[in-house]
Amino acid sequence: MQKILIAILLFALLAVSGAWGYSTWKAQQAAPTAAAPVAATAAKPADPKQAAPAEADKAAGAPPAPAADAVAAEGVKFTYEYVAPKNPDLKEAHDFAVDIDILHRLPEINAMDGMLMLPGPLHLIAAECGQINAFYSPAKHELVMCYEMVDMLVKVGAGLGEQNQDQNFSARFLLANARFIMLHEFGHALIDMLKLPSTGREEDAADQLASSLMLMFMAPNESPSILAENLRLAGLFFMLNTKEQYGAADFADEHSLGQQRFYNLMCMLYGHDPAKYLRLVTSGMLPEDRALRCQTESERITTAWAKLLLPHLAPKYRMSGEEAQRRYDEAKRKQEENAESPYVR
Repeated sequence: MQKILIAILLFALLAVSGAWGYSTWKAQQAAPTAAAPVAATAAKPADPKQAAPAEADKAAGAPPAPAADAVAAEGVKFTYEYVAPKNPDLKEAHDFAVDIDILHRLPEINAMDGMLMLPGPLHLIAAECGQINAFYSPAKHELVMCYEMVDMLVKVGAGLGEQNQDQNFSARFLLANARFIMLHEFGHALIDMLKLPSTGREEDAADQLASSLMLMFMAPNESPSILAENLRLAGLFFMLNTKEQYGAADFADEHSLGQQRFYNLMCMLYGHDPAKYLRLVTSGMLPEDRALRCQTESERITTAWAKLLLPHLAPKYRMSGEEAQRRYDEAKRKQEENAESPYVR
């Protein structure tokens, strides 16, 4: 269901923006691809000397062989691994990551597992790194969450939870940030493995993909307020890593400054639905001058990523713009049914 929802949202964004999505889909269906090798032979007249594969297997008493296009319809699957740390100080972080199965608590990445025609598998790994980090390794196609990062997020979340007198804050902070951080690295992986164009800084593009996927995904069981809270917690992490004074090295870094990443994230959220997220502006979290351009900015970024990913969807998840729009409308209806009640039961 989650995989289908991602595909629906990607297609629906294009369907809403015009006929581009449908015409692209039709062109892809008409053109022979390596993903569907049987398409070129499907129209050949039947050879009377050869029975259909299924009938031949049946006559021989063997189970029918799977159709080649059925095998090719699914995209490349990801792999998941928890590497035991050698540093005993990280055993607790390792055990915690395994206990909550953090690599399978990344909704967008897990949902896109098997959806894309990648040149090879993407490996998601939790491991000891020697430093607080999360990264993508182009040489090995590995997306790594370091136990040092898990340990730091747990401790920071626990400290903030004590300040807020919220026992559940630490877990929410960890999962929200692990989700955004790994989505950011997932962006690097897709740019590399799919050879996607990036006209700006790749770090900014990866942030944009992370926020776009969270906004496009928004599963039926995730309400707008929960989505906003998850993005706010991810933004809070950026603000916690800011400095009072910056030097040349900070300005020259490939990453935008923490404050800039925070406001970019809030702008994406507000622009996604200004009426629903108006409080971001009224509370002062997002400056009004920036908010004026956020709807256009959010729509352009999200649609751009949808267009970049569309050609790489596995055949199983391709559909017409009309079908995508129908399913998208149904998904939105379910999300609205899941919205919070204006009163307490």
